[in-house]
Amino acid sequence: MSSTTAVLAEKPSVARDIARVLGATQRGEGCLRGNGYIVTWAVGHLVGLPQPHQINADWKAWRRELLPMLPQHWPLTVSE
Repeated sequence: MSSTTAVLAEKPSVARDIARVLGATQRGEGCLRGNGYIVTWAVGHLVGLPQPHQINADWKAWRRELLPMLPQHWPLTVSE
């Protein structure tokens, strides 16, 4: 049984470049297929960074002494 790897690119032009390198040359509806890959793309941002106060409650009010605001972990939020 062969496997297929899905690749999600940020935009169509990047998907075309990735597909060319991977050998996915067959055009489908919203994707490029071939060589064990399906390459598709998004239009717009899929994830983003939360507001500072959503990472650390102390960052709700801006204060110079809190700079730089560098979390140990950079969480992502799903865009709507």
